[in-house]
Amino acid sequence: MSETKFCKDCRAHRPVAEFAKNARSRDGLAFYCRQHAAERSARSREARRTTPRVYRRPPPGLEIPDGSKWCADCDRVLPLEDFVRTTRTASGYHAYCKPCHNTRGRVSREKVGGSRSYHLSRRYGITAEEADVMLEAQGGACAICEVQPAAHVDHDHDTGRVRQLLCFGCNGGLGQFKDDPTVLRAAARYVERHRAAPARADDQGAHERTPRSRQWSAGPSGLAVRRRAAGCSVHDEVRARVAALIASLDRPAAE
Repeated sequence: MSETKFCKDCRAHRPVAEFAKNARSRDGLAFYCRQHAAERSARSREARRTTPRVYRRPPPGLEIPDGSKWCADCDRVLPLEDFVRTTRTASGYHAYCKPCHNTRGRVSREKVGGSRSYHLSRRYGITAEEADVMLEAQGGACAICEVQPAAHVDHDHDTGRVRQLLCFGCNGGLGQFKDDPTVLRAAARYVERHRAAPARADDQGAHERTPRSRQWSAGPSGLAVRRRAAGCSVHDEVRARVAALIASLDRPAAE
């Protein structure tokens, strides 16, 4: 886990010891350092004390038929299917109809810097400004291939810590190899070995021969059936076969 974390209010990285615990965030830490979190909490308490929340009620005498509900924002009586469901209210529906609910959500996202910042903060714990700083530091290119544009945030799936920005291909490649350095190194050795190996004599005239028809079994092998029965996915099976192939190629040739 990283020893520092970016505080949006400080606009700087602070030691993780200066952040309170927050089980709802990916890294288990609060979004703001303790000092700024306390200041925000005090301002929130003061705002609630001086400006108590106002709960709107339906106008007196308003008739609300069964299967309908009054929207507190647009002041209309609408069918229940026009409201978002929720488990937080006794009625099972939000106080606002879907259009008003979406408008409120958009306004909330704009308060934290827009939709992009909202999703980056919620999923990775960083802001759009931080992502832009990372992108500029990388010259706009992927941190691995340094060729394709960096368009994806890469993070450690175990700790949730953001690493760098990657292109679509490199980000997907790490995911396919499950961030396993051992398998990644084996794959690199495999590619380098075959790239450096001279062409075999029987390969030179391969294009001159008429290819024979291959008889493949329509169903999975017995080993594949046993693995799937044991809970292994198709991807796990493929990875196991690739690892076995790489291991066999790494063995020294028999004299």
